[in-house]
Amino acid sequence: MNPLWLWLGSMGAAVASETAQVETREDIIWTCPVHREETAAEEGLCAQCGRPLVRARVTVVWSCPLHALAEAEPGKCRVCGRDLYPVGQEIAFVCPMHSEVRELEPGLCPLCRMALVPSTSARPHQDHNPKHGGIFFMAPDAWHHLEGTYPEDGAFRVHLYDNFSQPLSAKAFKGRAVSKEAFDPVTRETRELVAYPLIPSRDGSFLEARIPSRSLPLEIAAKIQFEKDGPFERFDFMFASFSTGTAPPTTATELVLPEKPEAVAAAIVERERRVKDLLAKGAFNEVYVPALEAKDLAVALEAHLSNAPDSASLAWALKELVLAAWLLDEYGDLGNKEKVLSAYDRFEEAAAQIASAYGVTQ
Repeated sequence: MNPLWLWLGSMGAAVASETAQVETREDIIWTCPVHREETAAEEGLCAQCGRPLVRARVTVVWSCPLHALAEAEPGKCRVCGRDLYPVGQEIAFVCPMHSEVRELEPGLCPLCRMALVPSTSARPHQDHNPKHGGIFFMAPDAWHHLEGTYPEDGAFRVHLYDNFSQPLSAKAFKGRAVSKEAFDPVTRETRELVAYPLIPSRDGSFLEARIPSRSLPLEIAAKIQFEKDGPFERFDFMFASFSTGTAPPTTATELVLPEKPEAVAAAIVERERRVKDLLAKGAFNEVYVPALEAKDLAVALEAHLSNAPDSASLAWALKELVLAAWLLDEYGDLGNKEKVLSAYDRFEEAAAQIASAYGVTQ
């Protein structure tokens, strides 16, 4: 999931398209003092540790995928010329003498009466954009991230990152690239038939597996061990072309809710088609955009249940689609093909039932 896009959506704003301009926005949210990725629109407890949420001021800046920049407007990186993309930052007003003083508004330090100065800090999980033109996933531990690339024939590479998308040394990780598998119907397990070791590069900037030359598209599964004695986590990659440069960030426009229920149902069907197309391309990390838009459309359609021809069946379909959309978001972020396709089956079935209820052609 791209948390930045979700946060902007909760503000009623939209992430800009590649050609649009985005105004600087600030908003007050509730977040955990320890797990900063946990956010809410109102007071409550952290879902991870149970601590009371605290208020924080957040904003959007434009940054380079490779260089630490924070520009107020979109444009090109001053260092390398790459397109800038939006990321979230936290703003606080701090005392130059007393670091423990952090306020949401400018003013004076309550301890020494010095003027507070603005300070910005990065927030975790705000940048899930590829750095090397590859496919970016989050690990199940919600801390590690990785990017798979296929820069040239026979070279599969994996770049590792922390939860701030800062590079990690590949020498700390183990892995293998699996290019062929077989499902055993007796044990109901998938056996690896062909796999290649992922070896750290000399400088530790990536893991690399040298695989035999083959035509595109290429489908390959990376199995990475993030912690010593920990499990090897699976990530499914599909490359339609070679990875070159930096891939543009996934963008979304503001969702406009149609007034008539038939139009809402048609919009849900259109999102289902977009999810299907993305899955066919292996773009698992991009399915969250149409999936969560379909979720919002389904929630809006609940208001029309009382006038629906078969309200009980439609209510089930709407609930099922919302749950499936969240699963697509979660599993797409993790790059797990089997789980993503399982969630899509539920999503497709629910969308079909919604379409049937309103006579929408799929």
